[in-house]
Amino acid sequence: MPRLPGTLGWLGALALLGWQTPGMAEPCRIAFDVGSSGIRVGPTPQSKTAKVAIDYLSDVWPDHTIDQTEEATIQALLSLPGSAGIPAGCRGVAGGYSAWRLALQQGDRARLIATLRTIHARTRVPLFVIPQSVEGTHGHLAAEKKLGDRLKTPFILDLGGGSVQIAGKTTGWGTDLGQKAWRKLYCAQVKKNPDPTCPPNPVGPTARDETARLLAPRVAEAAQQVGSGMKITAVSAPVVKAIHPVLRFLAETRHAIPAEGVDQEGFDRKTLAAAIDLLSPLDDAAIARLLEDTSVNPAKPVCEARFLPTLVTDMLLIHTLMNGLKVERLEVAFAPITNVPGLLADPNAAAWADHYPCYLQKLETLGIDAFLADPASCAPEPPGRD
Repeated sequence: MPRLPGTLGWLGALALLGWQTPGMAEPCRIAFDVGSSGIRVGPTPQSKTAKVAIDYLSDVWPDHTIDQTEEATIQALLSLPGSAGIPAGCRGVAGGYSAWRLALQQGDRARLIATLRTIHARTRVPLFVIPQSVEGTHGHLAAEKKLGDRLKTPFILDLGGGSVQIAGKTTGWGTDLGQKAWRKLYCAQVKKNPDPTCPPNPVGPTARDETARLLAPRVAEAAQQVGSGMKITAVSAPVVKAIHPVLRFLAETRHAIPAEGVDQEGFDRKTLAAAIDLLSPLDDAAIARLLEDTSVNPAKPVCEARFLPTLVTDMLLIHTLMNGLKVERLEVAFAPITNVPGLLADPNAAAWADHYPCYLQKLETLGIDAFLADPASCAPEPPGRD
C-alpha cells in the first residue's frame, strides 16, 4: 500500500501549487465530501459547512451503477456552497468514497467515467474516486483537527455507513464494510436473506465465529497494512454514541457484564465479547427492553433508536477487528469528522483538478489507483480546457 505524505507535506505542496482563486487575498478553496449517505461542503475562510442527504448505497447496490442519484449530485454541488455562505468563485474539488469505489471496481467503468464527465461539465467540480487507504488518512487528519490533544493514540477507527477505516497519519487500512454494507453482507451470508435491510437480530450463538470466518481475509489484509497491537481511538457515532454507552449501561446499571473492562474513556475486547454473548439471542424488541432506563433520564435513551437495528452487528464487526489485530482496548472520543480537510490538504486533489480530463483517462486504464498517479505525466491541457 502506498504511503502518503504527512499533513505538513500536503500543506507545503499546496502552498507551492498556489491553489487559489486569482485576485483573492486568501486562498478560496472548498471541498465536497461525497459519502455513502450524502454530500458535505466546507470550508473556506469565514464559512460554515452544509450538507444534503443522498442515499448512494441504495443506488449502487442493485446494479453497481450510480445513475439514479446523478442529478441530485449535480444539484447539490451547485447549491451547497451558497447554503454554506461560501462566496462565489471559490474553486472546489470533490471526493467520492465507498459507493463510488463500488461503482468503479464492480460496475461498468466506462459508464461511471461518463457520469463523472457529465457532473464536471455541469458543475465545473472535479469529482475523484478516492482509494480506501487515502480515505483513512483524510479521516485521521480531520480527527486531529477536531480532537486536538484529546487524540492520544496513533490510530483512529472510523465506522461509517459504507466503509470502516483504521488509519494513522501516513498509513491506513479500510474496507467497504461500514454499518449498512456489513449488515447487507451479514443478512446475505448468515441470515440467508437477500434484503440488505433485513433484521439481523437475533444474531444467534455462533455469531462471533461466523463473523470471524466472513471477515478473516479482510482482517489479514488489515494486519498486513497497519500491523497489530496498536493503540486506537474510535471516533464515529456508532461506537462512541451507541456501543460504548451500551457497554457501560450493561456493566454499571444492569450488572450483566463485567464492569472492570469499561470506563468513561473506552472499553476492552473481553467486555465487548461478553456484551455480544448477552445480546446474541435477543431480537430488536428484547434488546430495546433490556436497554430501557427511564428512571435516569427518559429524554436521553441509552442507545438512540437509529443505532439499535445494527448495534449487535456493529459490535461483531468491531470485536472481530480488535481480535484479529490483537487490540486489547479501544479508546473513544467523538469527532464528527468529514473528509473535507483531507481533500483540501491533499496535493493530488489540487494537482488533478488542473488535469481532470487526464485523470478520467487514467481512471479508465488504472482504475482506483488513478488518484495516486503522477499528474505530471499528463500532456499539457489545450487552451481554454479545464
